[in-house]
Amino acid sequence: MGFRGQVRLWFAMVACTLMLASLLSRPAHAQWPAPAGQAQVCVMPIGAGQSANEVLARTSGFDCSLNQRAHGSGDYWALVKFTPKSPALDDPLDLRFSSLWQDHTTIRFLYADGQHMEVSYSQAEASRYLTMGAIFTVPVPRRDAALTAILFDIRGSANLRGILNDVRLLPRSDSQSITRWLVALYAAFAGLSLGLIVYNLAVWAALRHRFQLLYCAMMASVMGYAFSSSGSLMLAFPSIGNLDRLKINYVMLALGAMMAALFIRSFLGAKIVGRRINRLISASVGALGGMALCFAAFTPWQIVILDQIYFVGFLALLILMIPVMVKAVSRRTPYSLLFVFTWFAPLTACLLRALHGLAVIPYSLLLDNSTLIALAIEALLSSIVITSRIKQLSMERDKARAEEVLANRIAATDSLTGLLNRRAFLELGIGRKGFHRLILIDIDHFKKINDSAGHDAGDDVLRRVAQLIQLHRPGGALAVRLGGEEFALLMPLGQAKTCPPEDILDTLRNAEMPMGLTVTASLGFSDGLIGDDLDWTHLYRQADSALYRAKHDGRDRVCRATYFPRAA
Repeated sequence: MGFRGQVRLWFAMVACTLMLASLLSRPAHAQWPAPAGQAQVCVMPIGAGQSANEVLARTSGFDCSLNQRAHGSGDYWALVKFTPKSPALDDPLDLRFSSLWQDHTTIRFLYADGQHMEVSYSQAEASRYLTMGAIFTVPVPRRDAALTAILFDIRGSANLRGILNDVRLLPRSDSQSITRWLVALYAAFAGLSLGLIVYNLAVWAALRHRFQLLYCAMMASVMGYAFSSSGSLMLAFPSIGNLDRLKINYVMLALGAMMAALFIRSFLGAKIVGRRINRLISASVGALGGMALCFAAFTPWQIVILDQIYFVGFLALLILMIPVMVKAVSRRTPYSLLFVFTWFAPLTACLLRALHGLAVIPYSLLLDNSTLIALAIEALLSSIVITSRIKQLSMERDKARAEEVLANRIAATDSLTGLLNRRAFLELGIGRKGFHRLILIDIDHFKKINDSAGHDAGDDVLRRVAQLIQLHRPGGALAVRLGGEEFALLMPLGQAKTCPPEDILDTLRNAEMPMGLTVTASLGFSDGLIGDDLDWTHLYRQADSALYRAKHDGRDRVCRATYFPRAA
């Protein structure tokens, strides 16, 4: 794919993201039917010395629009309006609403008979009412009169995502059913994530690809994020306050994004990512980690500013992934195309969450659950993607090894005969333990063969002699062309009985040679040690002396060296 194609693809991916952002930025009632039991919420800042009775007496001044964030941080009244409800005797009502950054909450339930009942808790006591999905579930006190309204007294609202979101009044049976589904959803996601971690650790132990460790770190971070964002953290450790849970959630979300970026970079490789994007990713990862730690350490001081800086860093890191994905698609390799398909959903979901954090997109139920759904899709497909990448890396590694083996073989082999060359023979032979036999083989009158039949025939004779030597070579023995018409066999002395020099000579005498030539050879052999260079020199000289005697005595014969031990 050329540069223009990459640019078009980049703009297409951005356009898809912006289209989703546009859909999610519409009012909730314009997108999807309102969830069961959802009620209207109207908010108003709490005035100095203002009491709940005064607010209920006039009920004016409330803002019932969806843009709660326009009011900023502070203390608020939140009036929940709905059709009066009289719960069934065997199925009381539950009040459910999303967890937000608040110091203290008092809930007044107003009844048709003019009475009211209160439930109050601080953020440190929030574990009493927090259920799976980070949803507060408060049992509505039972009275004979119908429930007509609910008034929240909210203190210390940071109003980062709203003052009061996703308020529902549900029969307890429906409320418990939703909780069970959320428990099953988070449990399934945790099991899937844990299975992928174990799988990748096991494969990493065998293959040692760095991206597998980064993937495990990413999945562990995402599990930590799910553990905190779902409210399971406070259910497991009730002493942890809700604000501390939210701080941990910020850190785990950032850690998950950081590990995801590092995993993507390592998985796709330097050729796809590029040097400049690689440096930008490193800088963005470090910056986001620092922002998350600052948010956890310094909030609630300047919480709105720290929150916006955090999501700007989050958005910058996510935007860097767009050109990376474009380049991955342009590569058109099976693993890169599948990788982009797998990661498009979670990256888009995280990008939309970042836009929500920057107040570009309002809160919605779909958006609130998009990250978990997208990551579940990624987790289901990632094993296929990683397997494809490992297969591709294994093929590259096997090809490199085959090329290395071939190169080593070419470097160690005599190009004419296919036997070892002198250098490789010495490297493989010297240093062997125990006694060995060295047989030197020299073709008789080879110059006459070249002069009478030509050099091509001489080369054919050399190749034929090499084949016959290989035929007699025991397993573990080394066969070499030392140079010219001289060959050698080196074998452990224990194998010498299986390869007598006389048999080699007889084979050469009787073998059919190129152009009907008659070929004989002179052989000399000696037994000794080859533990070091001096041993080898001594052994070779003795075998060469025996070869010289064979030639001097008329050729076409075998001579054994008279053994002289090497001087110390």
